[in-house]
Amino acid sequence: MKTIFSILFVFAYTLSFTQEVISLDGLKWQLEENAKTEVYKTEECLNTQGGAAVVNNFRFQNGIIEFSMCIQEGRGFAGVRFHDDGNNNAEEFYIRKHQSGNPDAMQYTPVYNGNAGWQLYYGDGYSTAKQHKFDEWFKIRLVIAGSKAEVYIEDMEKPVLVIHELKMGKKEGNVEFYGPARFANIKITKADSPELKGTFKEIVKAGNEVIQSFSVSELIDSQPILTATGIKNDFIKNLKFTNYGTEADGLINLSQTGTLAEGKNAVLLKIKIKAETEIVKPLTFGFSDAAKVFVNGKAIWLGVDNYGSRDYRFLGTIGYFDTVYLDLKKGDNEIIIAVAESFGGWGIKAKFDNLDGIEIVE
Repeated sequence: MKTIFSILFVFAYTLSFTQEVISLDGLKWQLEENAKTEVYKTEECLNTQGGAAVVNNFRFQNGIIEFSMCIQEGRGFAGVRFHDDGNNNAEEFYIRKHQSGNPDAMQYTPVYNGNAGWQLYYGDGYSTAKQHKFDEWFKIRLVIAGSKAEVYIEDMEKPVLVIHELKMGKKEGNVEFYGPARFANIKITKADSPELKGTFKEIVKAGNEVIQSFSVSELIDSQPILTATGIKNDFIKNLKFTNYGTEADGLINLSQTGTLAEGKNAVLLKIKIKAETEIVKPLTFGFSDAAKVFVNGKAIWLGVDNYGSRDYRFLGTIGYFDTVYLDLKKGDNEIIIAVAESFGGWGIKAKFDNLDGIEIVE
């Protein structure tokens, strides 16, 4: 079953100083911040100008979102959000104007509680290279089917980006266009099972050596915990903890745990390890943006991987780049990892080489 909405731009009325509503062939769109309608290079279009345009009272799950886009040279991010629940959770595809031709010229990422996760999701299935056109119209098509999606640019027969797994799951939500860009010829087609032409890889669950669930605290202030030499049981006991499973590969996107705010930009993750004897076990992990490891209350390691923290080209993307050696006693051990966020992706993944001599206690 298909339902097609072709969008025509007709000014309607002003909602407030920062918002106005336009009628689009029977639909109404809300313009936010500086977004406006205009004619550019013969196309009647939306000029979002760093603002956004959201379809009012319109829910989209599966189907096709297609549009023409025109961007100017310079640093900036412009694209479309879909499956937006109205509470800062959405799937997002955007173009990095200033990265034309580079491996991260375009990006898919989920957005949890307003925090995009590009530092966690990059490479195959998330970002890819594309030479951008500037100051001319080019066509983009997104095909969304369940937990999979494809992106086509100009060539409508071969996807430029295959998104193997939409992280927000199979859900419906709002559609929103944003960024310093112009959008025209917008057409949204609802379809239960739209055709996918790309090659999708199977999502394989990681092995048992990868930690697949964490007990995560409520949000706390990062400054005291990242400077502490130890952590007391009384402090931990006064915090509320919730169990979270990881994604298939072992990543946990911590932005799903809450909304970042001043003094609320870190969490503690608890891991229980039972050792058969006294043993030193290497734990390899990746994190974003800062992490501190405690073993049985004692701080043993601190790392900071913020964007630009090492040099201007340092992205702070996550991976199994760090290893810490856990000095475990016989019996029960408690590993606490504090993870703090600045922006761009908040998460952690961790694994042992093997489980010889230890057990991860769920």
